[in-house]
Amino acid sequence: MSSRTAPLTATPRPRIADVAAVAGVSVPTVSKVLNGRSHVSEATRARVQQALEELDYTKRNTPSEPGLLQLVVNNFDSPWVLETMEGVEAAAARLGYTVAYTRAVNATAENWQKLREPSSNRLDGVMLLAPRQGSALVAQTRALNIPAVAIDPEGSEGLQIPSVSPASFSGALGAVSHLLGLGHQRIGIITGRVHSPGHGRARYAAYAAALHEAGLPVLSDFVRDGDFSIESGLRLGGELLDLPERPTAIFTGSDLQALGVMNAAAQRSLKIPDDLSVVGFDDIAQAALTSPPLTTVRQPLAQLASMAVGMLAEQIEQPGLGSSSALEVATELVVRESTAPPRD
Repeated sequence: MSSRTAPLTATPRPRIADVAAVAGVSVPTVSKVLNGRSHVSEATRARVQQALEELDYTKRNTPSEPGLLQLVVNNFDSPWVLETMEGVEAAAARLGYTVAYTRAVNATAENWQKLREPSSNRLDGVMLLAPRQGSALVAQTRALNIPAVAIDPEGSEGLQIPSVSPASFSGALGAVSHLLGLGHQRIGIITGRVHSPGHGRARYAAYAAALHEAGLPVLSDFVRDGDFSIESGLRLGGELLDLPERPTAIFTGSDLQALGVMNAAAQRSLKIPDDLSVVGFDDIAQAALTSPPLTTVRQPLAQLASMAVGMLAEQIEQPGLGSSSALEVATELVVRESTAPPRD
């Protein structure tokens, strides 16, 4: 009679739900602690941290279960995209996931189906960076039943997957109010796709609201519809600066557009902020390195990325959790040297 040794089985990795049960809190509370979010008492945070240590939650990956997330981007040529990618990778590493990157044109249903097969480096979830309204990729994730989150989507209404975005309206309102407070009345704006739902429209709405509150009209000559790129900032900024009565300040929908405006001003021998004040939106790394350093609205890119990874992990471990949640993260006005009171 022969005896056989029972095959060794891998210990199942702990889930967020397991941590929540040990700590005696809800799954969203654990997620808040993991992602450094506020609104958690110190006592609760300590209980969750103790449960994380007891369950060895951070050591989640095994060779057979790598925990793969995919970040889908429209392109890789934006500093904003690269900074978001860094934030995603850091947050994913804290939760034991690895991250793969792909352009939206390569995120096909066929490729995702292959990555979802047990024999492959199995894809656990997808993050869509800045998807457009009505993106086919959103429908594709739902059709394939892949957990998905949108980071900074063009618009969250009707998106059908969880999303996390910066507070565009309040951020833009603070930027334009800053210019008004300096005494500017001729304020131009270069938006980003104002005729599409999303951040461009929200930032324009805030611009119009701030002028209205100050008793100033919105002049169509001072409004330009851009696409968030440095090229549109250069071209449209030039148009504004060539007006017979040009604006004394320009607010742009992105830092890249602001850099374009600054180049347009230099081409016309205009000094910033003496002849023109400029405010951007994003606070990419280059914003502090321009000459002069750029006043801008800071998007908390690392926090956006961390929250998106946490929301995706919740879906993976608790299917159906927060299936339509849309979160906004507060922005912050960073005043540097590209703004000053107007000279005339």
